[in-house]
Formats: sequence, structure tokens, C-alpha cells
Amino acid sequence: MKAVKYIILFMLLIQFFLPSTFSVADVYHNRMDYELVKSNLHDIDAVLQQMKREIKTHNLKDYVIVLGDSVLYGSPGDSNQVFNAFLQQYPDAPGIYNLSLPAMQLGDLYVMLLKLKEYGISTDRLIFNMRYASFIERDPFPAAVFWLKEELHRLDPASYKHILDHLISTGYNPPNTLYERYSYYLHEVLIPKISLFRYQDTIKVKIKHKWLALRGKPIPSDALGDPRPWSDKDFTDFMGDEALIKSFSDKPFDLTENNPDIYFLNKIIAMQKGKQTLALLTGTNHEMMKEYVHKPQYVDNLTALDKYMSDQPVKYVNLEGRISNALFTDHTHFTPEGYEQLSEIIWNELE
Repeated sequence: MKAVKYIILFMLLIQFFLPSTFSVADVYHNRMDYELVKSNLHDIDAVLQQMKREIKTHNLKDYVIVLGDSVLYGSPGDSNQVFNAFLQQYPDAPGIYNLSLPAMQLGDLYVMLLKLKEYGISTDRLIFNMRYASFIERDPFPAAVFWLKEELHRLDPASYKHILDHLISTGYNPPNTLYERYSYYLHEVLIPKISLFRYQDTIKVKIKHKWLALRGKPIPSDALGDPRPWSDKDFTDFMGDEALIKSFSDKPFDLTENNPDIYFLNKIIAMQKGKQTLALLTGTNHEMMKEYVHKPQYVDNLTALDKYMSDQPVKYVNLEGRISNALFTDHTHFTPEGYEQLSEIIWNELE
């Protein structure tokens, strides 16, 4: 019995003191670690917990939260080539926490706002992005909440119920039976609160990196792909990809809440009422996608979206045509020089 007490005491000490042995730098470098998060979404909580500790410890007030998809994440380059890494070099630039993640949809961004609220992290200054493809009718893919379905379930049951039929149509299986609900609570609510579970991936990475350093080996790059300009690559097969073609559909946008992206966009805007919010519409490589971007209805869709956003209480910037086609790595992502130019645009908007 005494041994059991010591084990319980030891586990409690780990639970309360383990987070304090880490810092933001251990779980975040200009952005979250995609390889970790995609295998365990609860690694996001380790980032948020360390952010909260840093903000409280240093009494930070003037910081910006960034939410978005692969463009604001900085794909395909490494974490030193993301736009906020360049922006932080400006004199008097605010602190920036980039919580973007490739494939995040507007539904995911809304859930991230809920999570930030849960952690008591201010979103008084927020940057988020969307893209033309965000508002194309889903048939049914991609899911309007790509990563954080279970967190939506936990944090906003009403919105979860609203979007559930759509999520089911994409192959999502909600917990229905008693066992499934028990498993959901265990794996999505209870276990993620255990510090040892929350930081297990961070611990593994730190051990791996120390082992590499001891052997004189370099730390692997966290780049997700090839950051060279698109003109240096062969996109012959890619241009025929059905998902790419669909993402430039010129079918008229439905800008009502029948569109799940408008539903979540309105949720985001409502949560940001009275705050400084910058909404970016991601630009397109017009040279690479010239077959699509000059179609009259494509242009009309952008005009309608601009009009919709002009009526919202947020600052809105359409990035179409703002960055040279030569600074794209593909149809929508940038070279390091492109991300540096993006940082200039955002800096001017922040000022």
C-alpha cells in the first residue's frame, strides 16, 4: 500500500511540475511542428500551455495570434522561412505566435479560437487566412473541419451538431455506442490532460536531437518540400490533378450560411467582435493558373467575396496579384523571398 502511495505521489508531481521543465522554444519554433501534430493533435495543447506560461511570466500584452493553412504556415520551406520569422526582424515588431497548420479549414480556425479562449490566451490581435477554394461547394471533400472535429465536439456541441451530417459524408464516424463514447472521453478529454502524455512527443524529439548532437550529426530540416520557384519544377502531372482543378471551379459561390465556410467565417468574425483582426485572402500564381483565373465567373466570385468581406467588421486584404508570380513555389505557396514579401505586406497592414 505504501508503494502505491509513492507511485501516486510521483505521478502527481510529474503532472504538476513536468510542464515547467519545458519552454515555448521546446515545442514551437516560428510555427508548430507539423510532423508531430499530424500524428497527435494533442501536441497542440503542449504549445498552447507553454504559450500561456510565457505570456503570463513575461506579462506580454502586444502579441499577435496567427491562424491559417499551409500558406501562413510557410510551406514548403523550413521554419526560418515562414512570414512571421521575417516580420519579427522589423524594429518594434510585436511578438507573433503562428498556430497555422497545413490543410486547416475555416472550421479548424474557429476551433483554434475556442481552444485559445479555453486557455485564456487573448486574440485581441489576430491574423487569419482563407483562400478561393475555401468557398467552393464541397462534394463532400474536403471536410469543413479537417483536423479538429473532436475538439469542436467538445468545445461547441451546437456547431458540431450543425455540421455533423457534412462530416459524416466525408467518412467521419461520430461516437455513438456506449463504448465509443467512453473511448472518446478517455482519449479526447481525460488522457490529453495528463502531462506525461501531452509532452511525450516533445520528450522523444529532445532525446533524438541530443543523440544526433552527441554523434555530430545535423538536426533534420523541418521543411515540408522543395522551396524552389515553380518555374524550376515540372508540374505536368500536377496540373491534371482533379483536386487542383476543382479548387479553381468557376461555379458561383454561395455566400450564405448554407455554405459551411461562411458559417464558420461568421463564427470567427463574431468571436472577434471589437478586436483587431486582419483577414487575408491567399493569392494565386496567375501565370501558372492562367487557364482558370481569368474566367469571368472566377473573377465574379472574387468580386462577390470582396464585397462580402467589405461588409464585415474586420480588416480584409485580398492578396491576388500582390506578390510576383516568380516568387511562388507552386499555384499558391511561396519561395522564401515570397514569404519575405508577404511579411512586408502584413507589416504595413499591422502598422
